[in-house]
Amino acid sequence: MKDGKYVLGMMKPSTEGRGAGSDEQRKMLPPEVTVTSAALGIRDLVAGQLTSALSRIEEVAAELASRNVDAISMGGTPPVVFGGYGFDRKIIERINRVTPIPATTSQTSSVNAIRLLGATKIVIVTPFKDYVNQMIIRFMEDSGFVVGSLQTANAPFEEFPKLPLSLSRELALKAVKEFPDARCIYIPCSAWPVCANIEPLEKETGIPVVAATQSGLWGALRLMGVKTAIQGYGRLLREF
Repeated sequence: MKDGKYVLGMMKPSTEGRGAGSDEQRKMLPPEVTVTSAALGIRDLVAGQLTSALSRIEEVAAELASRNVDAISMGGTPPVVFGGYGFDRKIIERINRVTPIPATTSQTSSVNAIRLLGATKIVIVTPFKDYVNQMIIRFMEDSGFVVGSLQTANAPFEEFPKLPLSLSRELALKAVKEFPDARCIYIPCSAWPVCANIEPLEKETGIPVVAATQSGLWGALRLMGVKTAIQGYGRLLREF
């Protein structure tokens, strides 16, 4: 922090330009926080690409540290669940071998958020193909959650940003209908349109939504000690 301002370092999984738009991201941040980012360079969700990206963690962490950030958050669900339960802790340890700057991953933040919201029974909504979805289910079950339904867009990686906003909402409603005991809707992946659906979905279903961009920012803000309530993007940013 400098002069009351914080800088968050985002370690993006793929190239710049994917994920929540800068205007939307700014709305989820208090005015005293700005973001700088660097990419791990994933071009497709295949083992070789994930392995290559993971090999760059120290390099990208050092780049962000050189920009004097106050916290580092690694985005992306696939590279974390690829390593299985507990792999997020190993990633954080690797970042902290390079720099003492507080670090987390968006997957870590999502799990922490769902626990804080008191949910054990969840539904999951993703844009991913089945092999990634199965890794996510396994990771979340190993984290102690009951996954009652998973609904997917089953889209190619390059098509994620082009998916209609209405799709994540439709899939979420379908998931809750299939598993009415759900106490949280979990929507991983920042690369497809989701954030504008968070508040409407919470009002429509009566249960909280934890989405990748929202929870990733929440976890990083709390890591920096910033607890400003943000309106319009669900209970997580508003109340916790």
